[in-house]
Amino acid sequence: MPLFALVLLLALWAAVLYQVGQERASAVRDAVAVSQSLARTLADHTSFTLRQTDHATQLFKLKYEETEGSLRLNEFMRRQGLLDSVLPSKLALPIALIDAQGNVIDSANAYWPENLATQAFFRALAANASDTALVDTPMLDAASKHWTIRLARRLNDAQGRFAGAIIIHVDPTYFVDDYDRLDLDEQGALMLVARDSGLTVGRIGEQRILSDRIDFRMPGPPQHAAEELLIEPPVDATARIYSYRELPRYPLLAVVGVSRAGALTRFEQRRLVYVGALLAASVLIAGFTGLLMRQSARLRRSIRQAKETQALLRAAHQGSLDAVLLLKAWRPAPGKPVEDFIFADVNERAADMLGKPRSELLGQRVLPQVPLLRGERFFKRFVLVMETGQPLEDEFELTLASGGTRWLRHQVVPIIDGVAVTSRDISARKHDELALQDNRSFLQSLIDHLPVLVYVKSARPENFGKMEVWNKAAEDITGHLAADVIGKTDCQAFPPGFGLHDAEDDRAILAERGVIDHTEKPLRLRDGSLRYLRAVSVPVFDERQQIEHILCIAEDVSQRRQQELELRQKQAELAAVNDASPLGLVRLDRQRRCTYVNRTFESITGLPRAAALGAGWTSALHPDDYPQMHVALEQLKRSHAPFQSTLRCLQPDGRLVWVSVKIAPILIDGRIEGYVGSLDDITTLRESEVALLESEARLRTIADTLPAMIAYIDADQVYRFLNIAYEREFGLTGQQALGCSVRETVGEARYRMVAPYIERVLAGETLSFEEDDEREGIERCMEVIYIPQIGEDKLQVAGFHVMRQDITVQKREKQRLLQLAQVDVLTGLSNRAGFQQKLSDAMHASRQQQHLMAVMYMDIDRFKPVNDTHGHGIGDALLRAFAQRLTQTMRVTDIIARLGGDEFTIIMEQITRPDDAALLAEKIVTAMRQPFELDGITVRISASIGLAFYRDEDIPPAVLLQRADVLLYQAKQDGRNTYRAGATVD
Repeated sequence: MPLFALVLLLALWAAVLYQVGQERASAVRDAVAVSQSLARTLADHTSFTLRQTDHATQLFKLKYEETEGSLRLNEFMRRQGLLDSVLPSKLALPIALIDAQGNVIDSANAYWPENLATQAFFRALAANASDTALVDTPMLDAASKHWTIRLARRLNDAQGRFAGAIIIHVDPTYFVDDYDRLDLDEQGALMLVARDSGLTVGRIGEQRILSDRIDFRMPGPPQHAAEELLIEPPVDATARIYSYRELPRYPLLAVVGVSRAGALTRFEQRRLVYVGALLAASVLIAGFTGLLMRQSARLRRSIRQAKETQALLRAAHQGSLDAVLLLKAWRPAPGKPVEDFIFADVNERAADMLGKPRSELLGQRVLPQVPLLRGERFFKRFVLVMETGQPLEDEFELTLASGGTRWLRHQVVPIIDGVAVTSRDISARKHDELALQDNRSFLQSLIDHLPVLVYVKSARPENFGKMEVWNKAAEDITGHLAADVIGKTDCQAFPPGFGLHDAEDDRAILAERGVIDHTEKPLRLRDGSLRYLRAVSVPVFDERQQIEHILCIAEDVSQRRQQELELRQKQAELAAVNDASPLGLVRLDRQRRCTYVNRTFESITGLPRAAALGAGWTSALHPDDYPQMHVALEQLKRSHAPFQSTLRCLQPDGRLVWVSVKIAPILIDGRIEGYVGSLDDITTLRESEVALLESEARLRTIADTLPAMIAYIDADQVYRFLNIAYEREFGLTGQQALGCSVRETVGEARYRMVAPYIERVLAGETLSFEEDDEREGIERCMEVIYIPQIGEDKLQVAGFHVMRQDITVQKREKQRLLQLAQVDVLTGLSNRAGFQQKLSDAMHASRQQQHLMAVMYMDIDRFKPVNDTHGHGIGDALLRAFAQRLTQTMRVTDIIARLGGDEFTIIMEQITRPDDAALLAEKIVTAMRQPFELDGITVRISASIGLAFYRDEDIPPAVLLQRADVLLYQAKQDGRNTYRAGATVD
């Protein structure tokens, strides 16, 4: 038992530690996901600013070449001028204009060297006629000693020759200054990392970071999440969880780190709850183990006392209801090993069992007379008991020569140079025990899945006693619904005197800071009924080791309490039997006066030994049966034949006990010197049949009360049990389904669906799956659980349990929440998540059906001035009006989405001709030229569109969207208020 308790504790600790590890890993993954989301926001912000800076250089190039080189920076940078249309004026970026010889002819916001002709970027621009901005990795500016990102674009003269360059420097610290926008706490880190130079620019709270010695590495699974970064060396003493996002067009990484302590706060609280509950369970197991060890010690003392009565049992074997054999060892010569035994004495029951008269057996060698005793179970054990002097007791199943079987209880006791063998036929009792074990195994497997009462209340001074957790089992047991309990204190939620509101327990927990265990806590329900709970209250500590909550786990032990009372009574009877013998023994002298009774006799008759001595033993017999005993003793005196009969004993308390009585004379030289009798209490055998019927009735009551559909199916796929809910589901009754196969009961169509699952569960696998069906025109979703039942051999599956529950409401709610997550709140259109899902589905359908489709990527021209001039309220109203006009312009089957800001996308499926999509794009451009009336303000804008086509290409959705984005910027470069379409795909 101590070893079992230790193994159980180790298993509990291992399971909880494993669960804590899993939840810690989950918390870290969630923190990495949050960091990655913030890194994505930082990357989008940085990428947008760099793109707008690139657009600024392109805009200067267009105007510079249109004015044949006369444009200067003061005109380009004037208030609300060309530069303000693409970049915020607050940036004040350093800008320089360089001629073809590398001389700085104009500059602003910084000091520039007079000539830059020797620098590598200038030579690269002069040698390459491509109209592409040159973006350098962050570098150290020699003049300002600041790190900057340089964007330079080639300028041409009217003949297309190199005329110089326009240069803009961007300070990387600008991207990390917008710290509050990302909703980071004071310990959060925000960084930009140059992939080529290793430069790191960042911010932690009010502290800025600028270094080229910080190294990032990605350890990857399984120890870390795929998107997690590690920093070496750490920036400061605060541990953080980092993630990153690459800027697609620039050699930069956006890195965001969240405080590890803040990210794992909730996990640490749950870990404390787990540890507290585990410690409470450990204390309970240790206490229960100590109690069992104490009971085991008492049992060993009882066995020692039993040995003292063995000598008396030898003299009383003739009066026993058991088969008793006294065997003496036989050796071929003195000093030789024992090769056989001789029948020294056998009683009549033993002779009947061996199938020979007693007179023929006495004095004969055992093995020639009974060859069956040559087996290892008999002869070798007889020798072992004689040599070791230790009694041997066993129960086994014996196969008879006729082919039948019989269960025997076999007891071998050493005597002088031999053994005494006692055997009893226990076939009936053994069959009842096996049947009872099968029923108990089935009941235990079902009860293992039932919950117990759990509730948690606050222990904080400001809201002491406020109920925070109240599970379904608590509702079922107490009758108080969670909606009526949670959020209230226990004083408010429960009536005075309610068992779960115990102020003394609360004070004890706060004072002792330990576990309170009530083995039997009375609970008076609303209907006046009384229940008893096994309740354990455990304090849950916060990080300051202050009691924050009180956790209570309780189990309804009302029925178990009653059973334990009955069990203790039966254990007392069993202990009395073990003190001596399974039989009550009595010895009478020649005058039939009692000279000895054992403890079993006392317990059977209810007479103490002092009262039974002399003529008092006859008072134990029922008055109606005493005449029969008197007549039998008179006949025994004349015939010397043992007497056997079934009589009743009436105990002093009035309880009636049925006994099997056998009395034999003690003959010395043919003269009766006394009598020996045995009493076998057969009342328990009758009561066991009643207990078996009661056990089955309790099982049926529990199963029929549960809301789930429950059934048990054996290994032959035949129904052996089903509750009322299961009968209602399939329109059956228990008598119709029991003994029928699954195929016959559910029909051929449903059987084909569940047959693979049945094969898996009969192979020993526990299964959980969902099953869709339709009943009375209503579609339902059922959760089905198959639990295998392992047989007594612990190897084969004897059958399986079925639990079915309707989860249709939960499934529908999940689908509704998923749809809400894909809708843009401002415009009512699909958001980025919804668009990405629908674009992936549309591309898959296009590949399957070989249809042409198109994707439009558009944004609102000059939307930022509207926001800056009229405020964000007008800007939001413009976005809604733009979306409404866009919806009215497009086809009903087209999918419109807002990705964010002023960026919109449209998915057009099953296009007959590319011109149809181009006509719709032109229609959108024309429609958006019309003024918008917004709360009395007239706003004029336009739209630029990129139109990309798709059909049967092996590309991801992001590539198709990027094509449309490139075409959008071509439309921007060509003056806005237009669209640009890509090539069609054959």
